[in-house]
Order: sequence, then structure tokens, then C-alpha cells
Amino acid sequence: QVYIAAAVIVSVTLLMKSALPGVGAGIVWSLLDSLLLVISILKGFNRMSEKELKFRVFMNFVKRLALALVMLYLVHRYNAGIVWMLVVFTLMHLALVVNLLIFTGRKEQKKVS
Repeated sequence: QVYIAAAVIVSVTLLMKSALPGVGAGIVWSLLDSLLLVISILKGFNRMSEKELKFRVFMNFVKRLALALVMLYLVHRYNAGIVWMLVVFTLMHLALVVNLLIFTGRKEQKKVS
């Protein structure tokens, strides 16, 4: 994700400097959201009871929703370009999902071989 963020920043800087604040906000939002996701995974959901697991998943959802609302408010407040922020956030998360699919696909192939 960091490499994609760098590529997006360079591209936008060269093409449309006015979109840079929105792009930056999208990158920050995406990286913070991914960090929240990774932290929740590292807490070890598999060692929890079902009730505690449901509570942790709900709290993770609340944290990510709060982060989204804060980012949307800040971008709207400073007229930074909400559309660019949402586009960059979506693209970076798609890249994360593709990387995860490739990574887990490699693991499954190694198990079969």
C-alpha cells in the first residue's frame, strides 16, 4: 500500500496539483484504516469466546466508522476534495485485497505441492 500511495502522490502531483490535499487525505485514511485492521487481527481473535469476539468485531467496526466520519468531516471542512479522497481510499483498499489474495494463494499452493 505504501508503494501505491507513493505512485499516486507522484502521479497526482504531476497531473493535478489541486487534487493533492484530497489524495493525501485518502492515503492517510486508508493507511490508518489498514492499521486498525491489522491491530485487530494481531489481538488474536481465535482465542476469544464467541461473545467477546462479537464485541471486539463490533468495536472494530465502530472505530473504523468513527475514523471515516472524522476524515470526511476534515476533508469537507477544508475543501480538500472528498471525491479524490474516496477514490484513493477505494484504490488502496483494492490493492490491499489483491495483495492479500496473492499472499494467501501462494500459501495454499505451497500446501498442495
